[in-house]
Amino acid sequence: MREIEKTEPASLRLRADAVLVLVTVVWGSSFVVVKNVLRDSPPLTFLFVRFLLAAAVCALLLPGRRRTPRLFRDGAIVGGLLAGGMVLQVLGQVQTTASKAAFLTGLSVVMTPFAAFARTRGLPSFENALGIVLAGSGFFLLAFPAGGGPVNRGDLAVFGCAVVFAFFIVELSARTPAHDPVWLTFVQLSVVAATAAVLAASFRIGKVPVEMRPLLWSGGFLRAVTYLATIGTVGTFLSQTWAQRHMSATHAAILYALEPVWAALLAAWLLGERLGARGIWGGVLVLAGIVVSELRLRPGSVRGRGN
Repeated sequence: MREIEKTEPASLRLRADAVLVLVTVVWGSSFVVVKNVLRDSPPLTFLFVRFLLAAAVCALLLPGRRRTPRLFRDGAIVGGLLAGGMVLQVLGQVQTTASKAAFLTGLSVVMTPFAAFARTRGLPSFENALGIVLAGSGFFLLAFPAGGGPVNRGDLAVFGCAVVFAFFIVELSARTPAHDPVWLTFVQLSVVAATAAVLAASFRIGKVPVEMRPLLWSGGFLRAVTYLATIGTVGTFLSQTWAQRHMSATHAAILYALEPVWAALLAAWLLGERLGARGIWGGVLVLAGIVVSELRLRPGSVRGRGN
């Protein structure tokens, strides 16, 4: 991938950077949109509608594409992990801010090499270890109250989401090469929709308060679901796939670190959220951990993500 960066025209590389930055803006905005929706809507029912629509949009791209052996098995595995992460994230966002949810979700980047170790026994690098220390310190500042007291359950749920996403990233990297990406994405989105539907029904049967809210099919809800399912899911997937063909994985990962920054800026502007000094330092440490974990600080070091 480094050879690509050297040989392709600078204008093409600049366009790829711009596209990927725009993808992070959309991802960052999704935390704000979801937070707005969850003020009134049942979280799991909302998740079901969002991913059902995303799967339907993705299905429009399937004609003419070839299904490969074990597509549904692999899609179910990575889709199950994606579903687990999304469920924890959406439940956590009910009780935490959009800004904190974005930074805590970003922890998945630095935890991925350690999830890869569990699968391949390939040791994380020095940079990975340093990144987890920095990001872990940031997590402490973001999630634990300055004066003691109970930890916000929403923060813990989103942290759990980041752990699951780390394993999702590893499994996706291992299973994607064998399948058409659109077919694999369609299966994943369908699994998330089905999982959310089952859990939403179970929560309603059990009369869990957060899921007993009425689903209001208002203009705001429909606009949010449509935006997240089309631009926020299918659109970013296609843009990300194109952009990453024209840059190294390290370069892309550093650009991805912009996602929680955009989320924090948009949340401050549109929702009036403020992280405070402790939260800002926590966010800075999480970003530093993400960037450091993707660099090579020592000659001859091997990045853990390459397993």
